Amino acid sequence: MPSPTRPPETRGAPLTTARLCAAASATRGMLRLYEAEGLLAPPARSSAGYRHYPADTVDRVQAIRLLKELGFTLRDIGLLLSERDEGAIDPARMQALAAAQVATIDARMARLALVRRYVAAVAAGDLSQLQDDAECQFLVDFMAAAPIVAPTTATLSATFTPLACWAESAS
Repeated sequence: MPSPTRPPETRGAPLTTARLCAAASATRGMLRLYEAEGLLAPPARSSAGYRHYPADTVDRVQAIRLLKELGFTLRDIGLLLSERDEGAIDPARMQALAAAQVATIDARMARLALVRRYVAAVAAGDLSQLQDDAECQFLVDFMAAAPIVAPTTATLSATFTPLACWAESAS
């Protein structure tokens, strides 16, 4: 998680891309994406063509990263930043975005619980659930490049080595 406070050496002076990346724990790719999405203003350029970001860009990049970590989309983040830049965030919009995010988190947790059930079965050496589910069987077949005939260690060794390793370690 990015640090919410900026190092003293980034206060006041324009930042090069490298200094901004270091101060905000970001990558150049993140900065380019945030610029392309309109979350960051295009930076000034030095006479040599280097990007020079205002010092407050560190806080903005950290806020973007924190909002992304909470699961907000870049579009939602753009709306929030736009309102912030205009002086006030609409509480009703913030509440609606938060409610939508809670629903998204709940859906992800339900999906992860299902995925966990499948992975736990494989970790215990039980491949029957994978064979009974068409999507799982497709993935197993694709990864093995051959259908799994029976959930035995010998068959697994011949078709999908990582699963054989899991089956052996579970017994």
